[in-house]
Amino acid sequence: GNCAAGFGVCCIFTVSATGSEISQNCTYIVNPNFPSNYAPSSTPTTLTYTVKKCSDDICRLRLDYDLFTLTTPSTATAKDGQCTTDKMTIKTTDRTTVPGTGTTGTYGNYPQLCGTNTGLHSYVDLSCTSTDEATISFTLGDSTNNQYKVKVTQYSCNDPCISSREGCFQYFTGVTGTINSYNLANSKQLATLDYTNCIRQEAGYCCIEYTVISYAVTGTQTCAAAATRCASASTCTMEYIIIPNVINSGNVDLNYDRFCGVNLNPVGFPAANLPLKTCQCPFEFSVVTGISALGGTGAAATEDGFSIKYRQIPGGC
Repeated sequence: GNCAAGFGVCCIFTVSATGSEISQNCTYIVNPNFPSNYAPSSTPTTLTYTVKKCSDDICRLRLDYDLFTLTTPSTATAKDGQCTTDKMTIKTTDRTTVPGTGTTGTYGNYPQLCGTNTGLHSYVDLSCTSTDEATISFTLGDSTNNQYKVKVTQYSCNDPCISSREGCFQYFTGVTGTINSYNLANSKQLATLDYTNCIRQEAGYCCIEYTVISYAVTGTQTCAAAATRCASASTCTMEYIIIPNVINSGNVDLNYDRFCGVNLNPVGFPAANLPLKTCQCPFEFSVVTGISALGGTGAAATEDGFSIKYRQIPGGC
């Protein structure tokens, strides 16, 4: 189309065929037959897209899921939460391990995603080697719910907001914002997750507070008393979030950084949601779910995931 008052031409780069290579910044990956559903001639089938650096100084990729609708995860007891039918996986030249499925799952360098994740995003780290590249794969195990449109943005190592935060699968900016778990739209948490959300510390803000919008990270844990508290490494062993050095209202460090259950509060009980505040920088919020299945392989779990609002708190740092 036209741009710059008719003196320029705007280009949108889009790929859909499996085996496509991406070397232009801000390229879109879309499913074949987009915007309609893609029904492969045989299943399972895997479509792969290779992202090559558009310049030698690229260190990060941002994947924006403008549309992401795949089949929801399994509800079978031994594989509850696993992406057994459809999945998106990510690997790079120097990070080649992808999550495994089956009765014994494995974590990967990056999580695998399925279900509905429209509006969410992910970051991918690339090494300083100019030839380092990323491979994004969609494995489709059925003929329905196979729609995706992913914007791939490449960031320079010199970008002050991005290059300093390696290891952030999601990255948020701004004084306030909302962090949602993947597949929250389907009220089903994904298994085999181990990743970190990072929040950029804004100038003049030294602490951060997290408040629940919705929260069900471990469905069987009631958080009603100290013995079943939804905090600590001893009681949160399957699915949990990690927020370093949360303090209570009296500014006493409780040494709790792991939280689970159906309520979120600094001491893990009683069964009520209370804000969590920490002044440890950088601001990070990590997520871990069962390596093989939600709640272990012995019983299916009711775990919706979470939606949590954050608010940075000003002060003298």
